[in-house]
Amino acid sequence: MIDNLQRLADASVLAFVVSSMLAMGMSQRLGDVVAPLKDPKPVLLALLVNFGLSPLLAVALCSVIPLQPAHATGLLLLSGAAGAPFLPKLAEISGGNLAYSVALMVLLMVGSIVFMPLALPLIVPGLEADPWRMAKPLLLLMLLPLAIGFVLSRSARAPRLLSFARRVSNLAFVLLVVLMVGLNLKTMAGTLGSFAIGTFALYVLAMVGIGRLLGGPDTSTRPVFALGAGNRNIAAGLVVAGASFDDPAVTVMLLVASVVGLVLLLVLAKAMRPRARA
Repeated sequence: MIDNLQRLADASVLAFVVSSMLAMGMSQRLGDVVAPLKDPKPVLLALLVNFGLSPLLAVALCSVIPLQPAHATGLLLLSGAAGAPFLPKLAEISGGNLAYSVALMVLLMVGSIVFMPLALPLIVPGLEADPWRMAKPLLLLMLLPLAIGFVLSRSARAPRLLSFARRVSNLAFVLLVVLMVGLNLKTMAGTLGSFAIGTFALYVLAMVGIGRLLGGPDTSTRPVFALGAGNRNIAAGLVVAGASFDDPAVTVMLLVASVVGLVLLLVLAKAMRPRARA
């Protein structure tokens, strides 16, 4: 029984990642996504913040705060996983530029596919050091469905397909959370008595603060830049964790962190809305 539920949980991870990427690609046209990326300065700043300062901050927090090894591993994984599909929704709530949010999300997602296999084995203890083994599932489960989504966005059936992909993504994520909580209840309860939740909350707040400082003067893109810095890519983290770790506590940490981060970012996005419109 437990084995069947675990297989169902693994299938729900696959369904969530693929459907999220398909929905992302179908919701935007490729030309609209590429346009905001023609200015090199904000592109370089985004890469620096998300793949330079983010891992440094995570390493610093793990060295100062006595986290359990699995919790530290989860934080380090997420520090290199950027470009989450939820960023456009946060941009909408904050009153930011939606086209820029999609462009930034795609840039960071592609950056994660390159960065995670090459850099994370150097900072995450026990992580598989073969770059291709880590990059392959990210390419197949994230970049390929995204590209297919861009192609399908031109189809007359795109609105119906997009609606279906979003429903699958939402249902798969709910199923994943329920199964992971049920299968790892004791492990998940262990995070309540540790520093895991507080450490990740501190990490998200610090990243959003860094993003606000370096996000530039444009009030339509600055909140998006800041929220993108704090919004980590749970899908990429789950793919790498599933391919490289047998400890379910790492996956549980990723799910707990995603919930904590989502709540914080929703609150921050609402708080930024008047400033974005000022």
